[in-house]
Amino acid sequence: MTALHDQPAGRVSPSAGTVSAYRVTCVTEVTDRAALDDLLLEYYGVILKKLAFAGVPHSYTAHDLKASFWPNLHRFLPPTGRLVLVHDAADRLVGCGTLHQVRPDAGELKRLYVRPEAKGHRLGRAIVDARIEAARDMGWRTLLVNAIRGNTDMTRIYESIGFRYVPRYPECSDPIEVDPWFVYMQYELG
Repeated sequence: MTALHDQPAGRVSPSAGTVSAYRVTCVTEVTDRAALDDLLLEYYGVILKKLAFAGVPHSYTAHDLKASFWPNLHRFLPPTGRLVLVHDAADRLVGCGTLHQVRPDAGELKRLYVRPEAKGHRLGRAIVDARIEAARDMGWRTLLVNAIRGNTDMTRIYESIGFRYVPRYPECSDPIEVDPWFVYMQYELG
Protein backbone atom coordinates (compact mmCIF):
# COMPACT_ATOMS: atom_id res chain seq x y z
CA MET A 1 0.00 0.00 0.00
CA THR A 2 1.28 3.46 -0.80
CA ALA A 3 -0.37 5.27 2.10
CA LEU A 4 -2.90 4.92 4.86
CA HIS A 5 -6.14 6.36 3.56
CA ASP A 6 -8.16 8.23 6.13
CA GLN A 7 -10.57 10.07 3.89
CA PRO A 8 -11.59 8.51 0.62
CA ALA A 9 -12.18 11.36 -1.78
CA GLY A 10 -13.90 9.02 -4.18
CA ARG A 11 -13.35 7.13 -7.35
CA VAL A 12 -13.30 8.93 -10.63
CA SER A 13 -16.41 7.64 -12.35
CA PRO A 14 -17.10 6.56 -15.91
CA SER A 15 -19.99 9.04 -16.02
CA ALA A 16 -17.42 11.83 -15.92
CA GLY A 17 -15.80 10.40 -19.06
CA THR A 18 -13.05 8.63 -17.16
CA VAL A 19 -11.75 5.23 -16.19
CA SER A 20 -13.01 4.19 -12.76
CA ALA A 21 -9.78 2.36 -12.02
CA TYR A 22 -8.31 5.42 -10.25
CA ARG A 23 -8.56 6.01 -6.50
CA VAL A 24 -8.36 9.59 -5.17
CA THR A 25 -7.69 9.85 -1.42
CA CYS A 26 -6.60 12.28 1.27
CA VAL A 27 -3.91 10.66 3.41
CA THR A 28 -2.88 11.08 7.05
CA GLU A 29 0.68 9.86 6.50
CA VAL A 30 3.04 8.80 3.74
CA THR A 31 4.10 5.18 4.07
CA ASP A 32 5.74 4.77 0.66
CA ARG A 33 8.15 7.68 0.54
CA ALA A 34 9.96 6.27 -2.50
CA ALA A 35 6.77 6.36 -4.60
CA LEU A 36 6.02 9.95 -3.59
CA ASP A 37 9.69 10.91 -4.09
CA ASP A 38 9.52 9.61 -7.67
CA LEU A 39 6.28 11.45 -8.37
CA LEU A 40 7.55 14.71 -6.85
CA LEU A 41 10.82 14.48 -8.76
CA GLU A 42 8.84 14.06 -11.97
CA TYR A 43 6.52 16.94 -11.03
CA TYR A 44 9.36 19.32 -10.19
CA GLY A 45 11.12 18.38 -13.43
CA VAL A 46 8.00 19.40 -15.36
CA ILE A 47 7.70 22.63 -13.36
CA LEU A 48 11.32 23.56 -14.01
CA LYS A 49 10.82 23.01 -17.76
CA LYS A 50 7.74 25.27 -17.67
CA LEU A 51 9.67 27.91 -15.74
CA ALA A 52 12.53 27.78 -18.25
CA PHE A 53 10.09 28.00 -21.16
CA ALA A 54 8.48 31.05 -19.53
CA GLY A 55 11.93 32.63 -19.16
CA VAL A 56 12.15 32.48 -15.37
CA PRO A 57 15.74 32.69 -14.17
CA HIS A 58 16.43 30.08 -11.49
CA SER A 59 19.16 27.90 -10.09
CA TYR A 60 16.93 25.17 -8.63
CA THR A 61 17.09 21.51 -9.53
CA ALA A 62 14.23 19.05 -9.29
CA HIS A 63 16.16 17.30 -6.50
CA ASP A 64 16.48 20.59 -4.55
CA LEU A 65 12.76 21.26 -4.78
CA LYS A 66 11.83 17.69 -3.87
CA ALA A 67 14.12 17.82 -0.84
CA SER A 68 12.35 20.97 0.36
CA PHE A 69 9.00 19.14 0.41
CA TRP A 70 9.76 16.66 3.19
CA PRO A 71 10.61 19.11 6.02
CA ASN A 72 7.26 20.78 5.29
CA LEU A 73 5.16 17.61 4.99
CA HIS A 74 3.39 18.36 8.29
CA ARG A 75 1.84 21.46 6.66
CA PHE A 76 0.05 19.25 4.10
CA LEU A 77 -1.41 16.76 6.57
CA PRO A 78 -4.30 17.10 9.02
CA PRO A 79 -5.25 19.11 10.90
CA THR A 80 -4.01 22.13 8.89
CA GLY A 81 -3.60 20.66 5.44
CA ARG A 82 -4.29 17.80 3.09
CA LEU A 83 -2.24 15.63 0.79
CA VAL A 84 -4.32 14.13 -2.02
CA LEU A 85 -2.91 11.11 -3.83
CA VAL A 86 -4.20 9.28 -6.89
CA HIS A 87 -3.48 5.60 -7.50
CA ASP A 88 -4.29 3.52 -10.55
CA ALA A 89 -5.77 0.01 -10.58
CA ALA A 90 -2.29 -1.47 -10.02
CA ASP A 91 -1.88 0.81 -6.95
CA ARG A 92 0.77 2.92 -8.72
CA LEU A 93 0.91 6.54 -7.61
CA VAL A 94 -0.09 8.64 -10.65
CA GLY A 95 -1.11 12.01 -9.23
CA CYS A 96 -1.04 14.38 -6.28
CA GLY A 97 -2.03 17.76 -4.93
CA THR A 98 -1.46 19.58 -1.66
CA LEU A 99 -3.48 22.02 0.41
CA HIS A 100 -2.14 23.99 3.36
CA GLN A 101 -3.53 26.65 5.65
CA VAL A 102 -2.24 30.18 5.04
CA ARG A 103 -4.55 32.04 7.44
CA PRO A 104 -7.37 30.95 9.76
CA ASP A 105 -10.02 31.06 7.01
CA ALA A 106 -7.95 30.26 3.90
CA GLY A 107 -5.74 27.69 2.25
CA GLU A 108 -3.36 27.51 -0.68
CA LEU A 109 -3.48 24.79 -3.34
CA LYS A 110 -0.10 23.54 -4.57
CA ARG A 111 1.55 20.67 -6.46
CA LEU A 112 -1.27 19.64 -8.79
CA TYR A 113 0.23 16.89 -10.92
CA VAL A 114 -0.97 13.91 -12.96
CA ARG A 115 1.48 11.63 -14.72
CA PRO A 116 1.26 11.72 -18.53
CA GLU A 117 0.00 8.14 -18.81
CA ALA A 118 -2.97 8.98 -16.55
CA LYS A 119 -3.99 12.21 -18.28
CA GLY A 120 -7.33 12.45 -20.01
CA HIS A 121 -9.32 10.91 -17.16
CA ARG A 122 -10.25 14.15 -15.37
CA LEU A 123 -7.89 13.30 -12.52
CA GLY A 124 -6.63 16.88 -12.24
CA ARG A 125 -10.20 18.02 -11.67
CA ALA A 126 -10.76 15.17 -9.17
CA ILE A 127 -7.69 16.28 -7.18
CA VAL A 128 -8.91 19.89 -7.14
CA ASP A 129 -12.41 18.79 -6.11
CA ALA A 130 -11.00 16.66 -3.25
CA ARG A 131 -9.01 19.63 -1.95
CA ILE A 132 -12.02 21.95 -2.20
CA GLU A 133 -14.09 19.44 -0.23
CA ALA A 134 -11.32 19.19 2.40
CA ALA A 135 -11.16 22.99 2.70
CA ARG A 136 -14.91 23.12 3.26
CA ASP A 137 -14.64 20.38 5.89
CA MET A 138 -12.02 22.48 7.70
CA GLY A 139 -14.34 25.48 7.66
CA TRP A 140 -12.24 27.63 5.35
CA ARG A 141 -13.87 30.35 3.26
CA THR A 142 -11.18 31.05 0.65
CA LEU A 143 -8.79 29.08 -1.53
CA LEU A 144 -5.76 30.59 -3.24
CA VAL A 145 -3.60 29.22 -6.04
CA ASN A 146 -0.92 30.39 -8.40
CA ALA A 147 0.22 29.03 -11.74
CA ILE A 148 2.99 29.68 -14.21
CA ARG A 149 1.71 31.99 -16.96
CA GLY A 150 0.75 29.86 -19.93
CA ASN A 151 -0.02 26.75 -17.84
CA THR A 152 -3.40 26.45 -19.53
CA ASP A 153 -4.11 22.88 -18.40
CA MET A 154 -4.09 24.02 -14.80
CA THR A 155 -5.75 27.40 -15.19
CA ARG A 156 -8.52 25.90 -17.30
CA ILE A 157 -9.47 23.57 -14.44
CA TYR A 158 -9.58 26.41 -11.93
CA GLU A 159 -11.46 28.74 -14.29
CA SER A 160 -14.11 26.04 -14.91
CA ILE A 161 -14.77 25.80 -11.16
CA GLY A 162 -15.10 29.56 -10.70
CA PHE A 163 -11.70 30.70 -9.49
CA ARG A 164 -11.09 34.31 -10.46
CA TYR A 165 -7.84 36.09 -11.22
CA VAL A 166 -6.49 38.32 -8.45
CA PRO A 167 -3.25 40.19 -7.74
CA ARG A 168 -0.53 38.24 -5.94
CA TYR A 169 -1.82 37.32 -2.50
CA PRO A 170 0.40 38.11 0.51
CA GLU A 171 0.42 34.50 1.71
CA CYS A 172 1.85 33.13 -1.56
CA SER A 173 4.52 30.56 -0.71
CA ASP A 174 6.62 31.25 -3.82
CA PRO A 175 9.40 33.86 -3.83
CA ILE A 176 8.37 37.38 -4.85
CA GLU A 177 11.08 37.31 -7.53
CA VAL A 178 9.00 34.95 -9.67
CA ASP A 179 5.88 37.15 -9.52
CA PRO A 180 6.08 38.40 -13.14
CA TRP A 181 5.87 34.83 -14.45
CA PHE A 182 2.85 33.74 -12.41
CA VAL A 183 -0.90 34.31 -12.34
CA TYR A 184 -2.86 34.22 -9.09
CA MET A 185 -6.39 33.00 -8.50
CA GLN A 186 -8.91 32.93 -5.65
CA TYR A 187 -12.06 30.95 -4.96
CA GLU A 188 -14.69 31.75 -2.36
CA LEU A 189 -16.16 28.59 -0.84
CA GLY A 190 -19.92 28.73 -0.63
